[in-house]
Amino acid sequence: METNLSELSKEELKAELDRRTELENKNKDLVRKQLEADNDSFCEQTASKFLQLSKALKEVKDFTILEANNLYNRMYLINDKEPKEVKSFSRKNSDGTISVTVDYQEKFEFTAEASVHINSIKEIFKNKFSGRNKGLYNILDGLLIKSSNGDYDPKLLAKARRQVRELGDENLINEFDKLDDCQRVSGTSKYCRVKVKGPDGKWKDLNVQFSSL
Repeated sequence: METNLSELSKEELKAELDRRTELENKNKDLVRKQLEADNDSFCEQTASKFLQLSKALKEVKDFTILEANNLYNRMYLINDKEPKEVKSFSRKNSDGTISVTVDYQEKFEFTAEASVHINSIKEIFKNKFSGRNKGLYNILDGLLIKSSNGDYDPKLLAKARRQVRELGDENLINEFDKLDDCQRVSGTSKYCRVKVKGPDGKWKDLNVQFSSL
């Protein structure tokens, strides 16, 4: 039964208000603790599911690449041929409705000497464009900024190298050529993808990325 505050003395009123405040604070603490517990449970369950999926995807990738290579090699061996080294190949089922493709892409990195040429290119860009076209200068300078891993992007710089030749600046072209010589292969990335042909005869990628769901 709710206490009628109007019937209480001053001391009783204060005691009742203090009791209600304490009860309200306890309820808030319980709500906060429940929220924290639910949040921890959510994070742990989600992380557990992601770990399971990550493990399963790695197993699928390893199986796909291993078995696809085995089939590729066997295709040559039964014809008494030496398997050719290729950067990409596909396997299709007998009725032509499933296609599994394996790709190998080389990963590149720059040697320590690259920073010498990067700095020279930056200086040339600055002298050539910073005063005339600030926007273009910022774009070009952005290509020469290290990533969060502390690395320059070889692909971006290779693209810039092709475009630089149109500027006709021999010093700039020379520095980009030297920078290109500083690239080296650091490893190989392996990829696999699957496509299926639908009833309409069109191929559809079987994506396993969240962005495609």
